[in-house]
Parts: sequence; C-alpha cells; structure tokens
Amino acid sequence: MDFAAHASSFGAVADLYDRARPRYPREALDWAMPEKSDIVDLGAGTGILTRQLADLGHHVIAVEPDDKMRARIPGEARKGSATHIPLPDASVDVVTAGQSYHWFYGEPAHTEIARVLRPGGRFVPIWNIRDARVPWVAKSSTFFDGARERDAFDETKVTTFGPRFGPVTLKTFEWSATHTTASFLELARSRSYYLLAGPEARQRLEQQLHELLGPLGEEFELPYVTYAYTSGKR
Repeated sequence: MDFAAHASSFGAVADLYDRARPRYPREALDWAMPEKSDIVDLGAGTGILTRQLADLGHHVIAVEPDDKMRARIPGEARKGSATHIPLPDASVDVVTAGQSYHWFYGEPAHTEIARVLRPGGRFVPIWNIRDARVPWVAKSSTFFDGARERDAFDETKVTTFGPRFGPVTLKTFEWSATHTTASFLELARSRSYYLLAGPEARQRLEQQLHELLGPLGEEFELPYVTYAYTSGKR
C-alpha cells in the first residue's frame, strides 16, 4: 500500500469526509476524559472529534497537516503533525487521536506526544470500527478496502505506546448509526481506497454496495464498536 498517498487522500473531499464520517459516542469521550482538560486533537482531520470535545467543555487545539481538512475546523487549528506538534513542552493534559493514530504510530510520534503532555497527562487514541460480526457489514468491508493487503497495524489490538507511556487501558462501546443507501455510499466515497481507485473500480464498488444494501430496506442501522484507549505519560 502507498501509505503516504492513502494518508493524504482526504483533503480533496474534506466536505464529504466531514459530512459522512461518524461521530464518537458520548460515553466513550466521558470515560476517556472525565475531567475538563486542555487537549491537543492530533491528526484532527476536519475537526469531528475536536468539535465534540469543545462542546463537552474541554479547551481544544486541533493539529492537522492537510490545509483543506484543517480549513474545516472551527476554533484554534494549527498546521502540524505527529512528529511536529506546534506547542511548548508540558503544555496540555491530553493528546487525542480520533481515527488517525494508525497513520503515525511509532516512536518518533510517541516521543513528540510525550513532550507536549504535562506530568500525569495521557494519550487517548480512539476509533469507530464497523462491527464485522454482522455478516453484511463484514461483506461491505471487503468492498470498502478492495483486495489490498491490510496494513500490519490493528486498531483493535493496541498494547503499547512505547517506553514513555504506562500500561494501556482499552474500553469498547457498541452503538449504531442510521443510514440509507445514499448516505452509506457517501461513507464509502470518503474512504482512501475509493479516493485512490480509478473510475472502473469506483463504479464496481458502488454497484456491489447497491446490491448488498438493497435487501436492508430504505433505512438500516450500521453497527459500530468504538475502541477507546488511554495511557498515562510516565
């Protein structure tokens, strides 16, 4: 997989991405960040998680490298990356990564995240994962991701953030989002596999999804499992 191409593919469809991608369940955010905190939302994209955290009363600075994605973020948004966070040492309580840590995991990022955290601060990566225990959802994922070999990183099996962080705690939250065929197709069109595919592959994916979703009716529930991790700075 061309990792850089996939990681940088979303800016061209920033509006679609912001509209189509799911939000995070309130219970997960309250569990991971129970106190009002100074937060860096790292790899913030269009600010989906940023806005939710701000609405809960946290002070949030978004950090996002893509100019088109960052332009969608309300409030304070800075250009930066996981290896160059534009904040001083020990300046925030929490660093979050909503649907983004798999793009930058590794020791250079861990070192930089630890640098900006205050003593006792914590790192909180979080993902909404479609629940593949449901057969039609599992089938749809084969269309979403094509035939490409999955990257070695598994969002559901994170065990460490390196020597600068303590033990990792995981809590999962099950929920669902209501969709129509049209809204589900928008979700598919916001995926990096679709964005980098040619016209024939895009047409084939949309046809496959139409055939899969037809029997589900006019509206249907897309089940998710949210994986929320926390780990404290040593």
